[in-house]
Amino acid sequence: MPQSQVTVRVQRPTAVVFDCIARHSWTNDPAWEPEVLSVRPDGDGLRVGGRVAMTRRESGKVVTTTYEITALEPPHRLAFAHIDGPMQFALDFLVSPAGAEEADVTVTVNIRLRGAMRLLTPLFAIVGPSRNARISAQMVAAIEAATAATGGVAAASA
Repeated sequence: MPQSQVTVRVQRPTAVVFDCIARHSWTNDPAWEPEVLSVRPDGDGLRVGGRVAMTRRESGKVVTTTYEITALEPPHRLAFAHIDGPMQFALDFLVSPAGAEEADVTVTVNIRLRGAMRLLTPLFAIVGPSRNARISAQMVAAIEAATAATGGVAAASA
């Protein structure tokens, strides 16, 4: 199972960073991952066991997958797992203080490929770390831009 992990520094306090990643991910995820077209939570809000439908455009195809929140420990940790489709991702965001006005975010991605997609496992092991680093850098830029522009409010604009 390919795994990648990257740690990035965000020039915002831990609570603001966590709020952007967890509570406002429905609007913020498309800001840092352009492939994401929409993120729609189920009606019960942010909670362990909550499910979210994510629609993304990959290689010209629009696909909707479901993920489930597997850990929620404000203001430090959010984890979720995609539960359908040929690629199952488990993502873990760990937010740690790096000073009064800074936070480190460690993003760990585990990918499990099923069916014929398993043949692509070596490719995902190679491209996964650079993709994780790219998306994490875009996440930092989106959080810093959104919170600077709105005086600390965590929702980013796409």
